[in-house]
Amino acid sequence: MTEPAGRERPLTVALVGNPNTGKSTLFTALAGIPTRIGNYPGVTVEEKVGRFSHCGRPIDLIDLPGAYSLRAQSPDEQVVSDVLGGRMAGVPRPDCIVAVVDATNLARNLFLASQALELGLPTVVALTLSDVAAERGIGIDVEALARRLGCAVVPVVAPTRVGIEALGDRLLSAPEALPPRPPDLAPHRAAIDGSRPASARDAIARYAWIDTVVAEVVQQAAPPRRRLADTIDRVLTHRVWGTLAFALVMLALFTSIFRLAAPAMDLISAGIDSVSAWAESILPAGPLRSLFVNGVLAGVGGVVVFVPQIALLFLFVATLEGCGYLARAAFLMDRLLAGVGLSGKSFIPLLSSFACAIPGIMAARTIENRRDRLLTILVAPLMSCSARLPVYLLFCGAFVPDIAVGVSWLRLPAVVLVAMYALGVVVAAAVAFVLSRTVFRGPPQPFVMELPGWRWPQPAVVLERVREAAWSFLTNAGTLILAMSIVLWALGSYPKPVFPDAPALAEAERQGEALRQSFLGRAGRVIEPVVKPLGWDWRLGCAALASFPAREVVLGTLGVIYNLGDVDPGEEEGASLLVRRLKAATWDGTTRKVFTLPVALSLMVFFALCAQCASTLVIIGKETGSWVWPVVTFTYMTALAWLAACATFQFGTALGW
Repeated sequence: MTEPAGRERPLTVALVGNPNTGKSTLFTALAGIPTRIGNYPGVTVEEKVGRFSHCGRPIDLIDLPGAYSLRAQSPDEQVVSDVLGGRMAGVPRPDCIVAVVDATNLARNLFLASQALELGLPTVVALTLSDVAAERGIGIDVEALARRLGCAVVPVVAPTRVGIEALGDRLLSAPEALPPRPPDLAPHRAAIDGSRPASARDAIARYAWIDTVVAEVVQQAAPPRRRLADTIDRVLTHRVWGTLAFALVMLALFTSIFRLAAPAMDLISAGIDSVSAWAESILPAGPLRSLFVNGVLAGVGGVVVFVPQIALLFLFVATLEGCGYLARAAFLMDRLLAGVGLSGKSFIPLLSSFACAIPGIMAARTIENRRDRLLTILVAPLMSCSARLPVYLLFCGAFVPDIAVGVSWLRLPAVVLVAMYALGVVVAAAVAFVLSRTVFRGPPQPFVMELPGWRWPQPAVVLERVREAAWSFLTNAGTLILAMSIVLWALGSYPKPVFPDAPALAEAERQGEALRQSFLGRAGRVIEPVVKPLGWDWRLGCAALASFPAREVVLGTLGVIYNLGDVDPGEEEGASLLVRRLKAATWDGTTRKVFTLPVALSLMVFFALCAQCASTLVIIGKETGSWVWPVVTFTYMTALAWLAACATFQFGTALGW
């Protein structure tokens, strides 16, 4: 459907419903891909509007976040309440409401629908999953339900577009119809003990009214028999079998994000390298070429290379969510995470952070409670992402003795590598435990959720989630990361070095001396007293500063600063040269080795816990709507990293390693 050429004011319709009721599928069936995506003023909750036309009348369809009540308990529910009440700045109050009600669970869904009826706006009830209800022997008297609610009720099956045209007709006639009849709760309130709080009395009275409605309009054709879905649920929510199944699913997801994204990431990197080589061949040597190649192109590559991981993560998450498994996984993991102050909904964001903290933090949007969401975001960067892996591999291979641990096939470098990943998990649990009992005092919000029925995920909805996530990342984070990369280039390039004996210096030595004389190199010397307790010299401090935009930058920085020029750690020759140079490096003016086993362990521990990722900090600022939390994250992670690295070096040195 396309918008007509006329100038008639669009009818504004708000889509309201509980999570997992088929609301997103209905939105896609009505309006297709949203024509406008952004954030509501002053909040990070996304605003999605689809423009379509029906019988020549343009309609703006607002897809409001899933909510259980208009008495707001989360940012999403607050947005729903504000938009429907006309209290959201810059957002017009809807002309009509579509209350999405799951036909398989009428009693639960009528709670929100009954609150919407009390707003006095023209309302149409879309009865979704009607086909599933019929398969389960649930019969609903649609006409009787419409009489009790005082508004039109339209059964729909969104994936097959059954009822979509009828729903469009009702939307056009709703503004001229009589106002909906709000539920009469007075008789039910009168029977409730007056000593309860007002909100509790309202909830009890509302459910009592809903019970009378359901008893009148719902007929169960036959006693519900045990279905295959029930058997699957008993297995997947079982403490043992469910945990095993969950581990297998997450292992597949985790491995896929690493493996499937690699070719696309390599292709993007190769493309950036080709463009860089082309630019170097046509631009004259000088600041302009250096800025474009080492600043602009390097910054763009650092942003774009994350897109395959983000797209794959949201593809898998949207698929698991669409089929109904994600809700069961969250239910299963809630018991474990509650012990450290989190809830079951934190698990998927934390797990995905092992691939990259950026999509993991973005996945925390599904957590309704602001306290739990902030806690999850603050500890997600402690998971060892793929950017840390090159650092681990380099120093484990170069400085950890290749000896057996217990059995011949288990080598010490592999044990240390696993220990680095385990360190992030343990520290994240400890940080969450402390924060939940201090800054975010109080237990996590009780994890009560309704398990949706099993169903095939809708490809259009899944692909739209992928597109939204990738585009949001590029537009919101890309410009800032690019700017920071250019700033880093400037700090590492100026002031221009002075070479009194330039002809005697090789190109690699010239690059190293230039870095020493740059602002970045000078800063490394300034912070040497701070990093010396970690066993580092000024060059390692400089590498740590340079790796602020991305942890893996430390390898290239070490290559330059140790007179190797730009080293690609992925090439065997470059890596071996880097290892030999690092092993031969000494403190300035002495024969004392810079790199020892305690220093290597100290460096790995630091990068396991530090916040050396500008893109992650940018995303934290975007997702929390405040730059306070990126500062808090950087501060506490850097402090933890310094303390742990210092303890590692001092302990290892004391033991004579």
